[in-house]
Amino acid sequence: MKRLSIVFLACCSSDPAPLECEPRPLEAPGPTTFADISAASGIQAGNFVPTPATPIPINDHSRLAFIDLDGDGCDDIVAHDLFPNADAGIPYTHLVYKSHCDGTFSDFGVESGLRDVQAGLFAFGDVDNDGDQDCYAALDIPLPGLGSSMWLNDGAGHFTRKDGAGIEGPVGNTVVGNAVFADFDGDAKLDLFVGTGQTSYLSMDALFLGNGDGTFRPASERLGGNTRSPSNGSVACDYDDDGDLDIFVAVYGVSNDGAQNILFQNDGAGTFTNVAMATGFASLPTGNYWISSTGHGMAPEPGAMPGKYVGSNAFGLTCDDLDNDGDLDVVVSAISHPGGDYSRTWSDPTVLLVNSGAAGGYTFTNEWLARGLPYNEGDVDAATIDFDNDGLLDISLSRTDKYETGYTTDLQKGWFGLMHQLPGGMFEPLDRSVGLTDEDAGPGMKGAQNHAWSDIDLDGDLDLLVGARDQGGGRANLLFRNDLGSKHHWIAVRLTGDGTAINRDAIGARATLTIGDTTLTRELRSSRGTYNSMDTRTLYFGLGELGCDYKLSIRWPDGTTQDFAATDLGIDRIVTIDYE
Repeated sequence: MKRLSIVFLACCSSDPAPLECEPRPLEAPGPTTFADISAASGIQAGNFVPTPATPIPINDHSRLAFIDLDGDGCDDIVAHDLFPNADAGIPYTHLVYKSHCDGTFSDFGVESGLRDVQAGLFAFGDVDNDGDQDCYAALDIPLPGLGSSMWLNDGAGHFTRKDGAGIEGPVGNTVVGNAVFADFDGDAKLDLFVGTGQTSYLSMDALFLGNGDGTFRPASERLGGNTRSPSNGSVACDYDDDGDLDIFVAVYGVSNDGAQNILFQNDGAGTFTNVAMATGFASLPTGNYWISSTGHGMAPEPGAMPGKYVGSNAFGLTCDDLDNDGDLDVVVSAISHPGGDYSRTWSDPTVLLVNSGAAGGYTFTNEWLARGLPYNEGDVDAATIDFDNDGLLDISLSRTDKYETGYTTDLQKGWFGLMHQLPGGMFEPLDRSVGLTDEDAGPGMKGAQNHAWSDIDLDGDLDLLVGARDQGGGRANLLFRNDLGSKHHWIAVRLTGDGTAINRDAIGARATLTIGDTTLTRELRSSRGTYNSMDTRTLYFGLGELGCDYKLSIRWPDGTTQDFAATDLGIDRIVTIDYE
């Protein structure tokens, strides 16, 4: 049996009665769409801001996550401080902020037990099926005597190390770049995929199967087609709609055998085959978009073939149904240099890979240029969200400004990019026109790395957390409140498993909302991209001008389905559906 409970409304009422749907005209994004609440929210407490007396080699705590650590229904924040100074003799430290559910946070780092864990990135998941989020703490650079570790949550956000968890890796030589929790073999216990190498090492990816008690057993032999490569980003999603989770891996380094991306297709029992070449995910026949005078970005690489085309310096990676056709598309963000040697000329820039669905054999076609999306040499992290709740997913991109001196137009500089999808599937770059500013850096926010989205004030729209990578002299992370999306109708769903038939996190569950001729699809995942950016796990549907007479179908990881009408759930509220 599945139990339905309505837990929050827009005004945080407990009234279960569905709300009446009064028409609301769409309001266009503008200068007041986002408000900078970085300092007022409390998330800059303990951030490194002033210039230290002794210079720090690199100050980069821009890897971050939204995750509900204490089970109160509000996403807390975890970020990494002072990376990668551990190899310069400065230990890792981390930032943890507990949410007050109203857009403000308080420092919880020391009390959490995560403050001084020696790791370069975290992944969160309920590995022991007790209803709270545990932490995989991954070491990403070789450090003598250290390895990765597992930390169990007591339910209130306090973590204790689980010795002998089985995921520790080779002590002193762990080079993790990303990690994904999911139930790959369908036994209701979370497993762990670990992408290794990031931008600096040739290393084999790893797979660990969960025992359901916080321990894991190695199963990397199940990764068919696994290669030694710099795996720089990963995400798990069901791209072929067969009910199991597949693994997309973004590979860095065109000088490394052409940097062929990997797509591990799941057979349903947790054994994988690399089908990246067959699906068109490994690499593209076209090259850098910017060299338009010689036809690159449109014409195929001469003398090459699938699997041999020059790939990319890939970073971010996410999958979502961007064109509302019911299957999952993929965005891969990449740094692609225009010109120079042959590999750079033909390297893949950031792409929007549209899924052909069952009729086309679930293959991918790049539509980045066809959708009006701009080239940028420095794209780092990518996410897909419906920030204005108009029913169309948008794309966000954080960028380095390292390469911007070669360009005169703003779209090729290092500003944070927000690509607003328009009716018909084209995108409008909003750039600095919607209030995404960093007061310390002037008009516009440059040089970001990881970013994440969550509804920090429970008003129905997604707010933006930005890892503000240090540019010299210290720089604190940034938080922007969304003031537009909640003006439009929406519905949001939280899904939880029972820990017996379904993993407690319900990772892999799919929610499909149908309204008229429009279908909106969301799939629950643990994390995405390089160094594990983590968005809220609540699934948000913007209704915009679609109306409110929707139907919602939940497909659980075990294949069972459950259907709801709008009269069951209402609008402008967050509902929780428990599998029991």
